Amino acid sequence: MSAVLWFPEAPQVGEWDVWEFSRWGPWLSLRLLHTIFYLAGAFLLDQVWRLLLRRVQKAAANREPAKRKDLEARIATVTLIVRRLGTLVLYVTALLMALNDFGVAIGPLLAGLGIVGVAVGFGAQYLVKDLITGFFVVLEDQFSVGDTVKINEFTGVVEHMSLRVTELRGLSGELQTVPNGEIRCVTNFSRHWARAIVDVPVSREAPMGEVLDALREAATRLKENPAVAPDLLERPEVLGLVAVDGTAATVRIWAKTPPAKRPDVERALREEALKILAERSLETALVQRTVILRADSGGTGDGQR
Repeated sequence: MSAVLWFPEAPQVGEWDVWEFSRWGPWLSLRLLHTIFYLAGAFLLDQVWRLLLRRVQKAAANREPAKRKDLEARIATVTLIVRRLGTLVLYVTALLMALNDFGVAIGPLLAGLGIVGVAVGFGAQYLVKDLITGFFVVLEDQFSVGDTVKINEFTGVVEHMSLRVTELRGLSGELQTVPNGEIRCVTNFSRHWARAIVDVPVSREAPMGEVLDALREAATRLKENPAVAPDLLERPEVLGLVAVDGTAATVRIWAKTPPAKRPDVERALREEALKILAERSLETALVQRTVILRADSGGTGDGQR
């Protein structure tokens, strides 16, 4: 047996008498009661929705304890958007049901809201694009505050990010504000690991076998150095000869390191390489540049070198 709500007919205009509560009172009271039920149902469903999101947020954060702080911030942003969207849908639905109960034709209202929504969306298409792109940037964890990234053609440290814009601080201190909708390509230099690369120029006359042995010894010393070893994810590797230019031969050595420690490791690699080459009397090469100054057409000189 199903319960059927009783909807008494609204009083007709010709029969309306504001002084006779018995004629319009039950009709209005019942609809106000229905409205309270709708709003209470929306409130309860909203609380269930929030509880469900909190459980999902907690479960997701517990999956990677090492990245809890970053992960919690990202999940909090996403769940906040989803929670507000769910709350809006629930209460708007309850309001429309209440209006329909009072005899208001909600069909034309929905059609009008749809037209207004299309007009607003068309006028704010760039804003909507920024918000949608920002949502997926946060959801996919492409980058976060503190990461060094290259967005399109600009490289800097992420100082602030929201669903609409991302702010990058460049090496020279300039602040670049990038609308999220204009993000086409992101290169993140701060995730997982980085590679410290050092090119050591040596004289072309130096015995290459002795140079390579010396640099391998430098890599071993660096790995055994207690001040640098924690920043090395793997033993530094000597790749060998990578370029020959004029009187110089370039030998490359690199090491795998946490992204934040790459500059420190590169400095330590250079220092250790130069130190051991000096110990073994192996000459390093200077990079030489030739600048030619040509006289203009009205001059008398042939130029200087």
